[in-house]
Amino acid sequence: MWRWYNPVKVLFGEGVLSQLPTLLPAGRVLLVTGRRFVRETGLIERLGDLLKGTQWHWYDRVEPEPTWEVAQDLVEMVRDYRPHVVVAVGGGSVLDVAKLAAAMRDNPGHVRELIGVKEPFDRKGAFVVAVPTTSGSGSEVTPYCVIMDRERRKKAPVTSIYCYPDVALDDPELTYTASSEITRNAGVDALSHCLEAYLSRKASPITRLFSLEGMRLVFRYLKNAMSNEPVARRKMMLASLYGGLAISGAGAGLVHQLGHALTFLRGLPHGFTMGIFMVPVLEFYGDAVGGQLRELEARLGVKHFVGFLHRFLTELGIPEPSSLALTEEEMEAMVSFVMSRKSIVEVLPVSVSKESLRGMLEETFCSS
Repeated sequence: MWRWYNPVKVLFGEGVLSQLPTLLPAGRVLLVTGRRFVRETGLIERLGDLLKGTQWHWYDRVEPEPTWEVAQDLVEMVRDYRPHVVVAVGGGSVLDVAKLAAAMRDNPGHVRELIGVKEPFDRKGAFVVAVPTTSGSGSEVTPYCVIMDRERRKKAPVTSIYCYPDVALDDPELTYTASSEITRNAGVDALSHCLEAYLSRKASPITRLFSLEGMRLVFRYLKNAMSNEPVARRKMMLASLYGGLAISGAGAGLVHQLGHALTFLRGLPHGFTMGIFMVPVLEFYGDAVGGQLRELEARLGVKHFVGFLHRFLTELGIPEPSSLALTEEEMEAMVSFVMSRKSIVEVLPVSVSKESLRGMLEETFCSS
């Protein structure tokens, strides 16, 4: 038996941001963005024009890899301002924090205590319009809101059906100004979503279709997107969307858990850490995913998928893991981080233990 659920209305294509006014219910609007992007690109002026005639307020304090303090700050604003609509414009961090705050408008709780919790809410919050400006997270179609707690060494999603946006506006034109590095990291993140969902124990025929097509698009178009080729940017936004739809149904696995830990420990970009771990995790899975990898090879028309993936990531500039030289303390922290995530049992194709994870990390980061 398998099931599929995704309630998000998706509008995709160049210029769809202009549809924003037609999608807003009546009432107060809260615009949520990062600190720099909408200012530096002039997008805030365009958003102001699109929101003309509505009562709206702007929150611009979301940063990459958001902490619970930032999320709680936005929650307090939402509970005070009580917007009918939250419009989130930015990368995955902005979308995640905005989705969570919108849900918590009418649900009790404190962000710090909800990190890693599944289904903590029992009612719908504010209406959410999600507008991604990078092609990687797929957050505009997922129920996940990833938040970090530095003191407790946690980075995990708050997960709820009430965190799905109501509308996603996927406008590839908003990604044209992204740097080559941001485009690469976001694209590798999209690839990790597709690959992990494909290998998940919760995968279904629908999620596998999204995963397969998403991977095909990343392998074909990411390098060109890094050179700001418009067609490639469009294809990468589609790959990101497919990746989001895939993990919304099948979840993500060990690549994400280890990547989250490395981001926490070293402050490295999320997508970059996904690239670090993809090949080592596939090698760790070994024969347990052999059949699925052979299926991928046939469907994608490649030979020796793990080697092909390694070459692809190397050409993108993702370094060998051993070059990071993790310390003993960092490896122990990563093992503890991953083993604290009980939900991984639901999706991983192999069982893991502290000993097996430690062995994998030593082989990955200590090899010459």
